[in-house]
Amino acid sequence: MESLALLVTIIFLVLILSGPLAIALTFVKTTKRWANILKRIFICQFSAIGIGLGVMLLLQGIPVGTKLLALSAIAVSAYALKREFKRK
Repeated sequence: MESLALLVTIIFLVLILSGPLAIALTFVKTTKRWANILKRIFICQFSAIGIGLGVMLLLQGIPVGTKLLALSAIAVSAYALKREFKRK
């Protein structure tokens, strides 16, 4: 049972931190083209993880509080993508 609790804790930790990490990367200013491409790759990875885990948890039969956490993770990850890829 301890390993299951550890797995759930890791899933929630990744869910909670993926969106804010992606948003934090959008504030990093880069001047070189390769650094900008690398930054966008990391933002897309963090956002995809957050949105994927959020959707996975939304489709499960879980309590409302966890679904709200998943919805917030999806919203924050989508905001990070919007912030990075909007026209400037």
